Amino acid sequence: MGLVLIALAIGLVYASLLYLFSKKYGKGLTILLFALRAIVVATVVMLFINPYIKQKTNKIEKPIIVFAQDNSESMPECPKAVDSVKFDLEQRYDVDYYGFGDQYTNISEALNTIARQYYKKNVGAVVLLSDGIVNQGVNPELNIENYPFPIYSITIGDTIALPSVTIKDVKYNKTVQGNMLFPLRVTANALNYKGEDMNVVVKMDGVEVENVTVPVTSNQFSKTFDFNINSGDAGTKQIEIICTDAARHVPTSRRIFITVTDKKYRVLCIAGAPHPDIAAIKSALDDHFEFDVVYDEDADNIDDYDLVIYHQIVETRHGTSLPSLTIIGSASGYDSFNKSQDVLTINRGSANTNLDVKGRFNNGFGLFTINSDIKNEISSYPPLALPHSEITFNTHHDELFLMNVMDLETPLPLLAFANDNEGTKHAYLFGTGCWRWKLYEYFHHKNNDGFNEIFSKTMKYLLTEKDKELTVNHKDSYITTENITLTAELRNPSRELVNEPDLFIEIGSYEYVFSKGDNSYQLNIGMLPEGIYNYHAHTTFGGVEYNANGTFTVESIGIEAQDLTADIERMRSLASQTGGKHYYITDIQQLTKDLQSDERITSISRQETRYDDLINLKWLFVSILALITIEWVLRKMFGVY
Repeated sequence: MGLVLIALAIGLVYASLLYLFSKKYGKGLTILLFALRAIVVATVVMLFINPYIKQKTNKIEKPIIVFAQDNSESMPECPKAVDSVKFDLEQRYDVDYYGFGDQYTNISEALNTIARQYYKKNVGAVVLLSDGIVNQGVNPELNIENYPFPIYSITIGDTIALPSVTIKDVKYNKTVQGNMLFPLRVTANALNYKGEDMNVVVKMDGVEVENVTVPVTSNQFSKTFDFNINSGDAGTKQIEIICTDAARHVPTSRRIFITVTDKKYRVLCIAGAPHPDIAAIKSALDDHFEFDVVYDEDADNIDDYDLVIYHQIVETRHGTSLPSLTIIGSASGYDSFNKSQDVLTINRGSANTNLDVKGRFNNGFGLFTINSDIKNEISSYPPLALPHSEITFNTHHDELFLMNVMDLETPLPLLAFANDNEGTKHAYLFGTGCWRWKLYEYFHHKNNDGFNEIFSKTMKYLLTEKDKELTVNHKDSYITTENITLTAELRNPSRELVNEPDLFIEIGSYEYVFSKGDNSYQLNIGMLPEGIYNYHAHTTFGGVEYNANGTFTVESIGIEAQDLTADIERMRSLASQTGGKHYYITDIQQLTKDLQSDERITSISRQETRYDDLINLKWLFVSILALITIEWVLRKMFGVY
């Protein structure tokens, strides 16, 4: 307001000097010319000052319909009726299209992505077109109740099960001991084959090792077969399970890969007291680990083991050069822990209570690879309990997971790795209660693959020889639709990470060159066909040759190709729990009518406030030009200019 008064005063002064003492015009014309000149000058002065002008506008937002379409292999070609519905929706709403399932069908992830992307937008409904078959992620109907948008689901695909024989599930240990029997459990289903026979054949490296035939006694028949197979010599083995009807008319097969090892590691857990964390970690380790538990006062002969786990030790009295995993909790003895090692210092905070700490994946972690599902879901796992603490590392460390405290991201480590002054590897888990992670994962996925991977890979990393100069990190197994990614580390004789020389790796008949990162190497070789792949990595540094050999497998996922019957109940549940409706493809035309009658789907008016520079108002220039022109014409007509 002050700027307006200043500009107006300048305009009045200027007009006064020009017209106040002029006797060329009549009184009325002088007043008019005075006003025109004062307004023009004041406006021009305002343009030089260039204040911001506040403007409010009302914007009408049409409702958005998000059309989410499953593009997985199990989906048949969409009928023309779907295109007709899409056209009708586009005439009435803003329609956005979201495709998913190009590699895996993860309906839960697709719906969560839509919820994030359209947060606070006027979404009227999500139209989900799918067969309901999933092969990755959480079962979507388990946690959909509070979904922010109604889901109108359309089931497409075969709703009547055709005669088929399928392998529903295969349970096995990915790593087994050499020359020992290991269990293999196969669950096979037969639909509409009552009165026929089902045949299951197991082959190892192309050689048949098991063959069993059973009669099918119902049209919805399921049978679990338990096999005990000799693992043979060390190495990676391919096992093929073939399931057919007796005449072998409808064969279906699954390939799995196991690693046979002749090395057995001994792990000692020293605990302050019994705790469910210990049993959970023990269950995550495979057959080539022996796991013993003792309590602090009973710990003897520690050096007979390969690795030590300390769980909330009150007083650490056992100096050792073994790699270790230390779990810090409310019963841990901080003072004795700080005196027993030189890697980090941890002190209790002033508050004598526990914090609930959740984890999030550290994108900069490169010591070993972790499945993308774990990266995405770790922040949803139940929290660990950790006393208020001050954590200070005295040496370089790598964090796999960082802490989230009360949903706030912090730079503090939750699971970290570091080497001591002797080069021995150690891991530190800050908080107790990881057993809840296992229960959470089983509730949502019906397996513990992620939990097992976290702790088994932690142990395997800790057990890697500390004097190994070149290490290549990778997953044990990939799938055919997944990019093969590897990382590598090279250490000089002083145990420092370097990446000066080029690092080569031979996989099959091809040779690749790693790219260089921050003191490390990375390689993405894309997708590979199913099979067992041996590699040889090599480089030369300081006149010394460094080599590393290893094996990984690539498996094919054929779950959806075997399960071709649409999951109607899942599609119905997603709709009913969110206040939507379910449709078969035959009654899809009703969808448009129901959306129109849904009172929740309506346009909304939003008021937008924006600030513009005064100089950007074009009508102001037109006004100034008009006023000057009027003044000029009047002076020309009634006086002299």
